[in-house]
Amino acid sequence: MKLAVLSTLLILISIITYAQVRKDKSSFNMPEVEPTQLIAFLTKQNDFIYVDRDSLKPINGIKYKSASMYTSTGYAMVINNKGAFVVIDTNGKEVLEVGESEIEIEVVNGLTLYKKSREYQRKMPIWNWEWNILGGAIKKEQTYHSIEIGVIETKQVLLQKQVPYLEDSYTLNPVAVDDEHIYWNKTLYVVKNQYLKKKDVDVITTLDNKRFIKGFKDSFSIYDVQQKEAIHQDLEGVNTFSIKYGNEDLILDQLMQERFEPIVPKLLKDVTTGSVYPYPQYDKAFPKEIKTATPEQAAFIKNASLIYSIANSPYFLIGVFNYDHDIWAYDWLYLDIHGQVVEQFDLDSFKVSDQIGRLVWPSKEMVIPYQKVTSVKYYTGSDELYLVNIEGKEGDSKYGVWDRKAQLWSIEPEYTSILALDISKGIYALQKEENYTLYDSKKQEKLGVKAYQYIRSDGLVQVKLEDKTVSYYIDIYTGRAYLEQ
Repeated sequence: MKLAVLSTLLILISIITYAQVRKDKSSFNMPEVEPTQLIAFLTKQNDFIYVDRDSLKPINGIKYKSASMYTSTGYAMVINNKGAFVVIDTNGKEVLEVGESEIEIEVVNGLTLYKKSREYQRKMPIWNWEWNILGGAIKKEQTYHSIEIGVIETKQVLLQKQVPYLEDSYTLNPVAVDDEHIYWNKTLYVVKNQYLKKKDVDVITTLDNKRFIKGFKDSFSIYDVQQKEAIHQDLEGVNTFSIKYGNEDLILDQLMQERFEPIVPKLLKDVTTGSVYPYPQYDKAFPKEIKTATPEQAAFIKNASLIYSIANSPYFLIGVFNYDHDIWAYDWLYLDIHGQVVEQFDLDSFKVSDQIGRLVWPSKEMVIPYQKVTSVKYYTGSDELYLVNIEGKEGDSKYGVWDRKAQLWSIEPEYTSILALDISKGIYALQKEENYTLYDSKKQEKLGVKAYQYIRSDGLVQVKLEDKTVSYYIDIYTGRAYLEQ
């Protein structure tokens, strides 16, 4: 894995290689050149130089053995002529130097966070030795990770730890809550002058509208980043609750039965008021009484398998799993915050996915009238485009892109893999066998060379040329190759 990453280093906003933070504060100047205008260009000598995107004129003539595209914050990963892995700014100045640590880089709110992780063998005390009862060597060392996480622009260190490699759960996945707040490692930070200051801890996840959930043991609270006091406090996860229907109490005891327990329960109950707040945004309380419903509708609610809150609306989505169908599916009902069953409203105005991204609403049967659909995922940023996995001949599954509005295939379901490179402009990478082709779905034409071993959304491709694999960059919108012919 490490060798593969180092050989292709060119893949990145998340960058993996060896590096260590440089102490020269002068390296952290604001970039003078627009990062998106710089292209890593492969010469005939197999060196990379940075050129202007439009004119292809060299920027400074410095040659590298390998180079990545620049991040939006103005940093790129290169291998210099000494074979050293470094990170440079748009002036070519080194801001991260070689060390014995793997490093990842990710951009959030205009800041570049890094994670250094070095693997090493640590001598253990005798009581932690691993004894071989069948004889043989005694293992006196354990594999550890030395971890450092911080901000490149200011050299602020957020975390330094030495942990056994099996306990290394530190990932570099910062989330922008808004322009001033960042969520990372169960902590909410406020950004001031490019420095991150802790604002709250024990944060489990973020929600829409600048809200987040804190958790301690089995108790949860919902906060807004602009408020000190909790919006809802002392919530507990439940899988069953009751709702009144006339003089009857309906016990909903078949809810949220899942194979894996979620990090945050999908139903949170206020132990003081008895109000229940459903997944995914926990933005409103489920009604305590059904006021308008037929007996059949009330029985349906009592047998509910799932209850989801439809964000930015007064409605809830209620599903009952239908075990009698050949294709597993839900039957649906809709309830508003006043306890009234709703039969008609704009069902296309919202989409709900489960915790691993599979589309729950609209259900796959509603998206595409195809009886062999295995799964459907909604493309964020598109109007009505869905990635559809269907069961092919002899159990093989194929992928296609379905346009629900036009009721036709934007890309026929005949591919083993489909990578969305730019949804808004209809650019995809399609794989049928071993290789990918670059495809413009709006023009319905292939772009660039006929076959790539891989294509990334930043334009990095791998191509087999003269019995060797070469990595370089292309313009994904035209197929233009950034290499010297």
